[in-house]
Amino acid sequence: MESYKVDPRTKIMFFIVMFTMIFLSRDLFFITTLSIILLTIVLLNKKTRRELLPRLIKIVPLLIVAFILWSVLYKWSLFYSYGSGSGFMFDIGLFMTVRLFLILLTSLLFISVVSPRELVIALESFRIPYKVVFTLGLTMRHMTTFAEEYIVIKEAQSSRGLELDKGFLIRRIRNYIPVIIPLLIRSIENAERLSLAMDLKLFSFKRRRYDRGRLGFLDIAVIFLCIIALTISVVHYSFGLI
Repeated sequence: MESYKVDPRTKIMFFIVMFTMIFLSRDLFFITTLSIILLTIVLLNKKTRRELLPRLIKIVPLLIVAFILWSVLYKWSLFYSYGSGSGFMFDIGLFMTVRLFLILLTSLLFISVVSPRELVIALESFRIPYKVVFTLGLTMRHMTTFAEEYIVIKEAQSSRGLELDKGFLIRRIRNYIPVIIPLLIRSIENAERLSLAMDLKLFSFKRRRYDRGRLGFLDIAVIFLCIIALTISVVHYSFGLI
């Protein structure tokens, strides 16, 4: 899914269908197939492979804990009716772990391949109110800035001798106060500068006209396959006709 090959509208459609099928599915084989498809997309793209594989490795402990908790505590979950028996429920634990992995993988892939500008263009073409589109795009654009500010402040406080990861949970939370307060102040300052810049440029929320371009053959094929997959999933899991 290279940026120069796939239209932003196609990307948005693909991820909407993926998230819908993830939450509709109650079948381990189907959810595993979706995971394999997305992993293949990640591995075939050099950029996504370099960015996402280290992050996916870091979530392995989370998946292990999720598997154990879902396997043991499934009786107290909303999905208890999907299983039967007692004790360690392996199939429920495995299904929920694969679903969690797929949700995280889809979210990371979305952030990696859809830029804020592409998101704004795609949503604007869907006739969504421009205020909503602009706010969402601005939020995504400044997430990176917010993360960089956090890293800079954290490293600065650590260089001054602040021990952030020492002690029990309550103490660790208190240790992060010298990081959170400057971060909030910097965020307010950035918001004020942005507001002033918008006022100086006489910014308004009138609908913009972007050059959307025409959908290529690959875009039409991907959208067509997404519609077919979504239709089959809805019919199967809602009515059990397939």
